[in-house]
Amino acid sequence: MNNINDEILNKYLDDEMNREEINQVKIVIENSAELKKKYEALLSANTLLKNMESDLPSVDFAKNVMGKIKSRKSTVHQQKYFLFTILSLFGLVLLGIIGYVFYEIISSVQVSESSEIITNYSKSIGEYFSGLFGKKSLSIFGSVLSFIILISGYFLFDYQKHSKKYFSH
Repeated sequence: MNNINDEILNKYLDDEMNREEINQVKIVIENSAELKKKYEALLSANTLLKNMESDLPSVDFAKNVMGKIKSRKSTVHQQKYFLFTILSLFGLVLLGIIGYVFYEIISSVQVSESSEIITNYSKSIGEYFSGLFGKKSLSIFGSVLSFIILISGYFLFDYQKHSKKYFSH
């Protein structure tokens, strides 16, 4: 057993060898100054590691981790709910516009001549869109859009604040 490496020395230190192997390693270590230095260095490192106290997690560690996971899930749920609400609002507005256009088409069908139907239909759609995007209606749309942007900004800010809190701990 002349080729003693760190693995064999570690097994010798950890008492993972039989009696015969232990005696052979002991003899080789006593006869080699270089191997004796290496063994003493490994012995001091081994002693330091055995005497080190391990850090234990706090009593509330699992509770804190589970709380963070739960609050993260609720934040994701809130964001999905907010997105669903905004998309539903836009869908209802679009459905209202389409419904009004169909109402105008159906109400203009009562006229007998086809050229008058097309004229009335185009006038109705033109009046509707000019009323929809008039000064009064445009300011209402702007207000609603501003409100939506403010709410979206709040949720984005809240999300960023929570993200920083999670990553800083």
